[in-house]
Amino acid sequence: MNITTLFAASAICLAACVTTTTAQTVKRGEHTPTMQDTYLVAGELVDGNSKNIVVCKAHEHPYSNQLIVPVIDGKFFFTLPAKSAAAYMLIPEENFEGFLRAYVIFPEPDIYVTLYPGERYAENTVTGSPLTTEYHRIRADLQQQVATREVQIDSLRDLVAAGQLAEAEATTQDSLLNIDYLGWVDAYISEHPTLVSYQLIKDLILMAEDDAHSLKTANKHYSTFAARFPDHPYTDMIGTYLNGKYQLEEGKQYIPFKAEDLTGKLVLADTLLAPKATLLNFWASWCGPCISKARTMVPVYEVFKDKGFGIINIARELRDTQSLEALLEREQLPWQVNLVDLESQYGVWHKYGITNLGGAMVLVDGDKQILAVDPTPEEVTALLEQLD
Repeated sequence: MNITTLFAASAICLAACVTTTTAQTVKRGEHTPTMQDTYLVAGELVDGNSKNIVVCKAHEHPYSNQLIVPVIDGKFFFTLPAKSAAAYMLIPEENFEGFLRAYVIFPEPDIYVTLYPGERYAENTVTGSPLTTEYHRIRADLQQQVATREVQIDSLRDLVAAGQLAEAEATTQDSLLNIDYLGWVDAYISEHPTLVSYQLIKDLILMAEDDAHSLKTANKHYSTFAARFPDHPYTDMIGTYLNGKYQLEEGKQYIPFKAEDLTGKLVLADTLLAPKATLLNFWASWCGPCISKARTMVPVYEVFKDKGFGIINIARELRDTQSLEALLEREQLPWQVNLVDLESQYGVWHKYGITNLGGAMVLVDGDKQILAVDPTPEEVTALLEQLD
């Protein structure tokens, strides 16, 4: 994934619980005393049609564990735990009809947020939260870096199209531009050991997919931030993710995990592995690319299903399993082993270093050794033929 896609996607990798109070109108500039255990977040929605603002933690999925905050006469307010160090997303509900345009805030006393819907996202403002202000300042700088890089990449493509630059050289230069960008991010994180930088590290690892440079940058800083913020929710999440990412390699042992079947029974995945080889299909009903990849494995399964090969679906679902059950009914996949990690309660995707962007497939042999990560149907066929 290039850094342009990374930046655009980072607004959708998110969600969890916060507390709320009875809705009332809070005018800008009014004194809003801080409660002992909570911070009050007040705000207004300008020129929007949303009846509610969706609030969710920034490191989980935006469709799970949502707090729905009513908008009354254009105003809204809610409370956040005062001891929470996690960043939160604010999303006008009308934004769910297109790109989410989630607005990040950090819990601090006396926050006032002015939100605009959809494409007017850049006009959003905040007062009373230095961390939030700094985060959006750095994000604006990053966006400028991305815009500059897009122009440079377009120039490379034009040169390739005109026959003035080889495709391989353009790819090399594109990679160097990515490294330059990450160098800028790396320098900022080094100079600013704050929660803003921890949020940037989270963005890097959750959106980098297989970008080795992004993962290297995140890993470089992780131990420093884990020691500085030992109780922060990102510390455990990022540590688990990085461990999974670096363990998930051909030749290494598969990572044991538990998840529930569709009846709610907790199952150890080891007990479901096929004698010769198993394809672990990490997917979700909301993940289009995951579903497309699963379909491509149907012919492979039909050829090898009686030769010691099996496929296990591991779905990361939100709220309940209804969408998954509808998907299974619709797709009629020939393999029937289905596990569910509802609301990521078992953290299976994180154990395997998988983000929200497209799931993963992992092929393991009968000795639980990883044979391939995200293989194509042709690659799975070739590996299975070798085991035959």
